[in-house]
Amino acid sequence: MYHLQVMTAILGFTCNDSVLMMADTEETTSQYTKSSSDKLYRFNSPIGTVITGGAGDADLIDCANQELHDFFATGMPGTHDKKVTNKVILDGLNKFAKKLFSETTKVYATAGLDPLPEAEPLIAVNNLKQQTILFKLTRNKVRWIPTSRHECIGSALWQLHPMLRDFEFITTKETALFCGIRMMNQAKRIIQGVGGKTEAMALLNDGTTHIYGTANTALIEALVANFDEYLGKFVYSSVSNVSKEFAEIDENCEKHFQEVPKILKQYRDRYKELLDKPIL
Repeated sequence: MYHLQVMTAILGFTCNDSVLMMADTEETTSQYTKSSSDKLYRFNSPIGTVITGGAGDADLIDCANQELHDFFATGMPGTHDKKVTNKVILDGLNKFAKKLFSETTKVYATAGLDPLPEAEPLIAVNNLKQQTILFKLTRNKVRWIPTSRHECIGSALWQLHPMLRDFEFITTKETALFCGIRMMNQAKRIIQGVGGKTEAMALLNDGTTHIYGTANTALIEALVANFDEYLGKFVYSSVSNVSKEFAEIDENCEKHFQEVPKILKQYRDRYKELLDKPIL
């Protein structure tokens, strides 16, 4: 039996006012074909909005999202208590993970499937319009991602994880979006099965959701790629271009360095323009 695997890259950033989740939109449908797919799933619950993104078996991810939706709506412990704590949410998600893992592995094992299909979601939960928390579900356990830490899942894990380790600080969602799109661009260039446009959603602490259109993220990605090219062709080469034999090199580099602040401002202004006047 063939199982559609979601070859994907999904990022989750814990920002100072939100959790930002990002995903590529390419789905591999067979060895030879692929299609576009939305990989972030959003729904409302009694305690707030939830956003999920999953890597693994596509059917199992869809079922997990559906059951998670129902669980938050009817079964999450403490959902009818106005003093729901983040620990209550973590405990509830752990109960959900154990139940999902136990039921699915039992059914798949009975059917003789080897290896067993797996799903690994990132889950952003807003708690009563006060705070948004990021969780990672792996098999039958859920881990709470602390503030200033970020997480990634999917086939691009080995590419993205080292980049995230260099990004371990509290930031705005705007900075996370720019740097996250750069990471996604790198993954899409290197990892087979990761591609298409980039979708992004920010779940703010006040419970509202900001959805960045894929048309606009494509423009930001082009800006990021151009900026990387500028750094590679000019900044790195100019900083390292030191020569005692050719005195004019120092003079030319010093002259060109005077233009750097102006060029950086142009990039920043363009990014602000894309955020202020998005192409949806």
